[in-house]
Amino acid sequence: MKTATLLKANFYQILLVFISFLVMVLVSYFYVSTIVRQQMRNIGDVSMDATQMSVSSSLRETELLFANIVLTVEGLLSSHKSNDDILLYLKETNAYYSAVRTPIPHFMKVYGYIRGEWLDGSGWVPPSAYVPQSRPWHIGAENNNGRIYFSEPYVDAETGGMCISFSQKVFDQYGNANGVLAVDLKLNHVSVLVRNQKVAGNGYGVLIDDTMTFLVHRNPDMAGMKMDSANGDYPRLAKLFNSGGQISAVRFRDADGTDSVIFFRTVFNGWHIGIIIPCISYYREVYSLAVVLGVLGFLLAVVLSSLLVRMWVQKTRADEESSSKSSFLARMSHEMRTPMNAIIGMANIAKMSDDPKRKEYCLDRISDASTHLLGVINDVLDMSKISAGRLELSKTAFPLGGMLRQVETVVHNNVEEKRQTLSISVAADVPKVLVADRQLLAQVITNLLSNANKFTPEGGHINLRIRRLRDADGMCILEFTVKDDGIGITKEQQARLFRPFEQADGSISRKYGGTGLGLAISKQIVEMMGGDIRIDSEPDTGTRFIFTVHAHEVTPTDEFEDEGEHRNLSDAQRPDFTGRRILLAEDVAINREILIALLDGTGMRIESAENGRMACDMFAASPDAYDMIFMDIHMPEMDGYEATRRIRAMPCPRAVQVPIVAMTANVFQEDIERCLQAGMDGHVGKPINLEEVLRMLRLYLPRSGAA
Repeated sequence: MKTATLLKANFYQILLVFISFLVMVLVSYFYVSTIVRQQMRNIGDVSMDATQMSVSSSLRETELLFANIVLTVEGLLSSHKSNDDILLYLKETNAYYSAVRTPIPHFMKVYGYIRGEWLDGSGWVPPSAYVPQSRPWHIGAENNNGRIYFSEPYVDAETGGMCISFSQKVFDQYGNANGVLAVDLKLNHVSVLVRNQKVAGNGYGVLIDDTMTFLVHRNPDMAGMKMDSANGDYPRLAKLFNSGGQISAVRFRDADGTDSVIFFRTVFNGWHIGIIIPCISYYREVYSLAVVLGVLGFLLAVVLSSLLVRMWVQKTRADEESSSKSSFLARMSHEMRTPMNAIIGMANIAKMSDDPKRKEYCLDRISDASTHLLGVINDVLDMSKISAGRLELSKTAFPLGGMLRQVETVVHNNVEEKRQTLSISVAADVPKVLVADRQLLAQVITNLLSNANKFTPEGGHINLRIRRLRDADGMCILEFTVKDDGIGITKEQQARLFRPFEQADGSISRKYGGTGLGLAISKQIVEMMGGDIRIDSEPDTGTRFIFTVHAHEVTPTDEFEDEGEHRNLSDAQRPDFTGRRILLAEDVAINREILIALLDGTGMRIESAENGRMACDMFAASPDAYDMIFMDIHMPEMDGYEATRRIRAMPCPRAVQVPIVAMTANVFQEDIERCLQAGMDGHVGKPINLEEVLRMLRLYLPRSGAA
């Protein structure tokens, strides 16, 4: 009834919009062909630009791969390894990059002529008449002053396909040349990359080298032919290439006489890659798009007309969201300023007091307020990642018992302060070891237990129960229930409970505190894990939060021993690392002071570098002196990623062996993965946790010989 009333009230406005759009579509139809033709050209340009980048990037990636292979072989030579050792490495490399799921699909084989001996990773044995020193790849590398040599394309004798070779001389630690290493690459992937760029239905790709010779063409007879010798308008295209003219949507006659449109781009090493589209296909797409635009215009008129009816709903909703966000900002200001006030106030009191007990009390309150402030910041960052769609699961195998003890440790102090009891019950059929995102699952449980602690009066009871519901698609579905005997929540409040920026009741926020983000974040995490979350509550009768997750079951082994079972906070004793030498790359002086103070008494020697460049210089000067490196990320002159890559690339065995652990405020999953991709072995987040630092020391120092 309300919709009919709105339609009637806005009939003339809707009709006017509808007719105006229909007229606009009809008029635009006569001009759309030209517009869409230009759009097709833009699509072709973008497609070719993408192909150009893909091909160039692919070949450059291979160049980097080859450089790493050369570096490894030179390391073996410098370590006085035999040719048998080098051949074994080449075979392992060849097997890896020749596999079905290889990251380099155009890889053929790696081989070389080292110290007068033929070494082939593919196992090929050359005939007796084969002289490596007379081959183009060997001659090119010998004459290229130690740089990588790119051969001219040639037909491979074994496969009959077009390929090229990368080759380079290899040296030992004294700078003596020990031979030449080479990699063969197939060129058919270039054609595949071009054909995948679909500008029109039956376009096809071509590849031309820097001498204007066809390497890849739909007509096999044209392979190896000069462009200016081909039929059709190819000689005219050759002149355009020679004059430096832009070849983008140029109309020309193909070698078989077909009227066509052609796009070309210059790629790696001066080659040219192109796509040729028959005009009949090219313009069919143009007119098809014109029709599609007409239909879309009509539908747009209908949609915009309906939007007039719904506008009042959107305006009301926007007003509600604005009010919610304003309320959220007010709560955030309160949540951040309250602990900041405690931190600043207690710091001033501690400075003015000479009583050691008074100072210790102030430091304890500063620590509590800082932890609370960090939790608020983490909630805001998590919500921001969820809103941007960047929160991702990181699935690992972990013991459920160890994770629950971790959660219990986090909420223990708050539960004890209110003299509450916390009980945890796990059904017998619940797996001991799960594969899921341990950190995010622990975060959901911690959020719900903290919520229960907050809204349960002193002396109350909180219960966490875990049971196995069923198995489905090779996964077990677990149900987690957090029950308390707190103040309860009305049905009206429950409807707003899982919305971001909102709380069930503003008065509750003022009394109990909180940002209102914890439950919204928990809901998103649970749904990412394939489950759902619900609430069962009435005022003054307590609350039950129930959520499910999907996880894989793993059979417990010695690898998953029940971590932390006999451990508590008093176990954070400093181990003896006497004689160990640590390199700390950190540009902020107070951060250096904190780590040095935390590790005081362990017997280790910590040397500091104020930026990545200084860290590289210090390591290069004494690579065998350092047992471990802690690496900050954001530093002047050179950041931690680049410093790590440079250290790993240094020509000494210790450069690839020394443990490098990131110590940074970049704590998101993509940050951790980027650290690992740069060559680091581990990650410690800031603010620095002593237990985490000691765990890394125990984990990696034994690798360098610690007892």
